Amino acid sequence: MGRLLLIWRLAVRDMRRRPGESVMFVVAVTAAIASLTLGLSANDAVTTAYLKTREATAGPDIVAITTAKDPSGLAGRLERTPGVAEQADPVFAFETEIRTNGHTARSAIEGRGDQPAEVDQPLVTSGSWVRSGGAVVERGFAQTLDLHVGDRVTISGRDYPVVGLAISAATPVYPWNDWAQGPGTSDYGGGRIWLTAADTRAAAGDTPGVHLFHLKLKDPAATLRWRETVFTDERRGSEWVNTHHWQGILRTDASMIKFAQPALVVGGWLLASAALVTLAALAAVRATRDNRRAGLLKAVGAGPGHVAAVLLAQYLLLTVVATALGLTAGTLAAPELADPGAGLLNTVSGPATDTVVAAVFLAVLVSLAGTLGPVVRAARSSTVHSLAGSAQLSTHHPRLNAMTAYLPTALLVGVRLLARRPGRAALTAIGTATTSLLITAVLAFHAAPDTSTAYAPDNPLAARNLVTSQALHGVTLVLVALSALNTIFLGWSTAVQARRALAITRTLGATPRQVVTALCAAQLLPALPGLVVGMPSGLLVYWLVSPEMAMPPTTWLLAAALGVLLAVGSLTALPAWTHTRTPAGRALNAEPA
Repeated sequence: MGRLLLIWRLAVRDMRRRPGESVMFVVAVTAAIASLTLGLSANDAVTTAYLKTREATAGPDIVAITTAKDPSGLAGRLERTPGVAEQADPVFAFETEIRTNGHTARSAIEGRGDQPAEVDQPLVTSGSWVRSGGAVVERGFAQTLDLHVGDRVTISGRDYPVVGLAISAATPVYPWNDWAQGPGTSDYGGGRIWLTAADTRAAAGDTPGVHLFHLKLKDPAATLRWRETVFTDERRGSEWVNTHHWQGILRTDASMIKFAQPALVVGGWLLASAALVTLAALAAVRATRDNRRAGLLKAVGAGPGHVAAVLLAQYLLLTVVATALGLTAGTLAAPELADPGAGLLNTVSGPATDTVVAAVFLAVLVSLAGTLGPVVRAARSSTVHSLAGSAQLSTHHPRLNAMTAYLPTALLVGVRLLARRPGRAALTAIGTATTSLLITAVLAFHAAPDTSTAYAPDNPLAARNLVTSQALHGVTLVLVALSALNTIFLGWSTAVQARRALAITRTLGATPRQVVTALCAAQLLPALPGLVVGMPSGLLVYWLVSPEMAMPPTTWLLAAALGVLLAVGSLTALPAWTHTRTPAGRALNAEPA
């Protein structure tokens, strides 16, 4: 118990003394866990939202659609069919174009009574249910058209006030609400509006329509078998009948996040790579302090295992905090991602077990990969060497010295700084590769056809494109911010740990401008292979997710590559310039890094 208390007190004391490092750690890991959790929880959130909506609206198990003018014959046969538990009265519907708020859109118009139906009774979320002369609009459709209660909508040349907004589980979410279409239609793109039965007949006029049959089965899981048994060619007769089952509706709802979900999952792993860079950079900066702490602990009798436990305790504690925050953020955001069109009832539910396991695995993997190496080296180093305060000895490269002897001064110093700490160069390359990968994927998304996010009558999939765009841009924004922070931190730590060598260089005649250029070169040189690997990888990853990818214009890719390099150089120049403001004599008198 005494050892655990000591480890706890030392970890808390170190976090209180340097809160900035702890905040960086938590932010980096939390971002990765939140993105991964959001991506993995999205499908479960869609299922939960649909099932809740289905329960609240008495959603049907089967929806049958027929073009027969007299639905009584089919209604009678269905009523006598084994396996049917409940059957609502046939609903007359027709397809038309509606106009509102300067928009024209395709929609199904359904005629309903003012009394609740046994099967498929839409749930009013705003306003009231249908009444004579008033229209109720499906909530997702209304959101796209910016319709509110009190606005007006024109149907077949007649104006109707919008008296309510409602949701239903009898059709997929917008833009797949329109099931009033006849034979030869497979996309069912369009909205859904409810009128009274009399208003629907009057608005339809001579327009041919369909009748919808909403059925509840005794065994909701047997929809496919029931449909194949009932609607055979022999029993269908001359009538055109089409059917949909609730499992298909759920699959269609889930397709709204078809591309957003993999973007978030892949983005979570890319953010994990950026977090790994952050943690490794933090561990490198802490190496001198951790070595000295390890020496002090060994001097008072602690063994290597005890030393490693003390050094790892802070990282593991912060990992637990970041994992909890990431899981919470991803779980809270999942319902919003699952229903971008506002067509379902959403509730927050706990993450699934496999999601929690994946999040914990990723957090522990990133934390250990970024910190375990320096901790083990500190625990295994000798007491005298640790107390001396030298984190690592400089490595001499005679061949490199000969090869770089004739380079310009700034580039010569930059290459030698790079060779002195190759691990930091690898971190820069990894960070640049992950950032350029995601930026390239965003460019590929915008270059692809039919990815406009603006509503238009010929673009009913704008809602799905919008949620994909939001997921891609959100992950990219977080990754760019984290990579920018990493670049600044790596540049600053490189300048600090090389301050004595750079001070000697300045005393030998190097100008502050050359020192700044050398530090920038030490970051830009490993960034180049990161770009070379990251940009083609971004195209490959996007193609794996969306095979209909279009190659972005070459000018876009070149501009993105140049922008990444300029960002790396600019963000490194700031801490490098700050370093050159310190007199060389003061740096030489300071303790070695």
